[in-house]
Amino acid sequence: MAEFSKVFASYGLDLVRYKPAFIKRRLDRRMRILNISEYSQYLFTLRDNRKEFEEIFASLSINVTNFFRDSTVFDRFQLSILPKILSDIGDDKIRVWSAGCASGEEPYSIAMMFKQATEKLSNLKVEIIANDVNKFAIEFAQRGIYPAKSVESLPSNVISINFQKRISDGNSVEYEVKPSIKNMVTFKVGDILSDTMQYFDVIFCRNVLIYYEKEAQELIFTKFYKGLKEKGYLVLGMDETMFGRRCQKLFNPLMVRERIYQKVLQQNN
Repeated sequence: MAEFSKVFASYGLDLVRYKPAFIKRRLDRRMRILNISEYSQYLFTLRDNRKEFEEIFASLSINVTNFFRDSTVFDRFQLSILPKILSDIGDDKIRVWSAGCASGEEPYSIAMMFKQATEKLSNLKVEIIANDVNKFAIEFAQRGIYPAKSVESLPSNVISINFQKRISDGNSVEYEVKPSIKNMVTFKVGDILSDTMQYFDVIFCRNVLIYYEKEAQELIFTKFYKGLKEKGYLVLGMDETMFGRRCQKLFNPLMVRERIYQKVLQQNN
């Protein structure tokens, strides 16, 4: 993989951050699509073809997601964490980062949850920043239009409040996120390792870190720590943990099962 690392580095992407098995699966998939059997041949294609690099780069984004994924996490957050955020808020804005947002279901779910909790607080603004390395996923998320199967598991009242039903050009049923929810979310193309955003009340980074090497995870956790306000919260995916990490001391596990953590204030010596 050393030669691939050099090619990717020439385009500004550091493959060392990702797990080798994950990279190999993505390479193999692109090679099958192109009917290429040798890594050396695909390497030559990458060196010569910027469009193919964009394809493999886009494939590094994990787009398997859905609205309110792992609903118990959202339920516990809404019941136990949201009231604390609202009671502790010191200004008129709550800032949330959805890191590795894929096709937008997570940040829109967060927006729906916060809108319900703050609808009676007319002066309180909720700003959600959502980013992903896959520009195609971001473009899809910005449109905010999803096939019927994407919302079929949601309660009917959640659908009616947050979506507008429409018929596509192909006469299939679609659901578009309402403007009141769309306007809460700002989407941008970017990698969580290179973004330097700060001053967030909550960071959601779910089912993304498992594809990064341990050292890269350490860097990301440290970045999240610096990016959170005092008493800020971090929500990870169900298969992700800080246990055994050097950065474990930076966060207090509030709800271990749901992977909800709170930033630990560092004491000055």
